[in-house]
Amino acid sequence: MRIAGLRYNSAAMDYKRLTKEEFTLGYPPEKIYITSDLHLFHTNIIKYCGRPFDCSPKGCAEMTEFLLKKFDALPDDCLIWNFGDVYLNAKMERSKIMNAVMRMKRNRKMNLILGNHDFRNDKRPFTTFIEFYTSLGFDNVYKGPLLFGDYVLSHEPVFLDKKDACANIHGHTHQTFVTEDYFLNDWNKSFPKRKVDPSRYKNVCMDANGFELLRLSEVMERK
Repeated sequence: MRIAGLRYNSAAMDYKRLTKEEFTLGYPPEKIYITSDLHLFHTNIIKYCGRPFDCSPKGCAEMTEFLLKKFDALPDDCLIWNFGDVYLNAKMERSKIMNAVMRMKRNRKMNLILGNHDFRNDKRPFTTFIEFYTSLGFDNVYKGPLLFGDYVLSHEPVFLDKKDACANIHGHTHQTFVTEDYFLNDWNKSFPKRKVDPSRYKNVCMDANGFELLRLSEVMERK
């Protein structure tokens, strides 16, 4: 598979390119699951995203258990890609976080692309967040965006020129989908302020997909 286009920024060529083995770890598309923006243990995400739970410690515990049960239902032999924002609670005991990660993983493989909120957690005693999240149980931890075939894999959406044939699988936007004017907003300081083709963006956030993990084969069929 090759990467098409990516004319918008020569720096895109600095994105790490994943080989088929690195991306799939030997699993077929129907055994690879993708999700993003769980925000485990994060009470305020209930309010921000209108999640169907009470915005309270009790409601947050119920939300976290609800999301973890989605992982309980996955096949034992599969690969999970998490596109970032795993949890957010700086006061949470490390052991409780690790137990949640290991419950999601079990005997499976699980990779992570770091999200913006993942950098807000306490990584001590580790010097890097990659080391920290690896210690929690993730098999491979990346700072995106990444490139695989005709796909840009990222936590936050990245600008794609309308002339390019590639697509962006992303998280970050929760229940909101990328529109034509997404990059015209004032907060956009990194990409050209130009319109994009929304069909090139694949939102894999929990909030956008009925709180279900998506099979890779499903996501690729959307292109």
